[in-house]
Amino acid sequence: MSQRLYTRSAFKITRSVVFALVLREMQTRLGKRRMGAFWILFEPIAHVALMMFIFTVIRSRSVPGMEFPVFFATGVIPFLLMRNIAIRLMDAVSANQALFAYQQIKPFDTFIARVIVEFSLSTCVYILVMAGMAIWLGYDISMHDPLRWFVALATGILFSFGLGLVLCVIVEVLPDTRTFIRLVFLPVYLISGIIFPIWNLPREYLEWILWNPYLHIVSNIRSSVFEHYPYVYGISFTYPMEVGLVTLFLGMALYRLRKQELLAR
Repeated sequence: MSQRLYTRSAFKITRSVVFALVLREMQTRLGKRRMGAFWILFEPIAHVALMMFIFTVIRSRSVPGMEFPVFFATGVIPFLLMRNIAIRLMDAVSANQALFAYQQIKPFDTFIARVIVEFSLSTCVYILVMAGMAIWLGYDISMHDPLRWFVALATGILFSFGLGLVLCVIVEVLPDTRTFIRLVFLPVYLISGIIFPIWNLPREYLEWILWNPYLHIVSNIRSSVFEHYPYVYGISFTYPMEVGLVTLFLGMALYRLRKQELLAR
C-alpha cells in the first residue's frame, strides 16, 4: 500500500510558526514573574488612572464638550500600543536569535507575532478602561464613527510596524542606539497631543509638531470617538497613511538588505 506524503503549503507553515511564536511571546511576557498577567494589564491601566487623576482632580483639567478621562484614554492607549509595537519590533531579532537555527522561523515571523501580542494586550486594556469608566464613573464611551476609528488605528499600526523594522536594522548596525531610541519616545509622547488639546496650541508651535505622524493619528482617533471634536487646521487623514507606507517600504527594503546580518548576529 503506497503512502501519501503530506506536504504543507508555505502559508500553513508560516501560520503555524507565527502561532507558536505568539504563544511563546505570551508565555514570556506573562510568566517571567509572579502575577505576570496582572502586571501586564495593571501597568498601562495604572498609567491611565494616574494621569487622569492628576489632570482631572489635581489640576482640574477639562476639555469643552468632552470628558477629560475619556479624552485622555482614547489618546494614550492607542499611542502606547503604537509605541510598544515599534519598540518590540526593534528588539524582536535579538530576543529570538536562538530560534533562527530552525529553518522554518524567519525574523519577519517574530515581527508579526509581536504585533499580534501587543494588539491583543492593548485591546484588553482598552476594553477594561472604557468599561470601568462607563460602569463605575458613568462616562459616555460611545464611538461616533467606528469605521473611521478603525482606519485611523490601522494607519498607526502600519506606521509603527514600518518604524519598528527601520529601528531593528538601526540597532543591528549601531547597538548602542537602543537606549537613545527608547528615550526619544518620551518627547514624542509629549508632542503627540496625548495630554493637551492641540487646538489650544499657538499656531507657530503647531506648525512644527504637525510633522509628527502620531499627532495626526491620535487626533483622527479622537475625532472618530467624539461627535463634536473641534477641527484643527493642518490635521490630515492621508498624511500619516502616506508616511506609514513610505516607512513600511523603507523598513521592508532595509530588512531584505540586512536579513542575513540579522540572522548571523
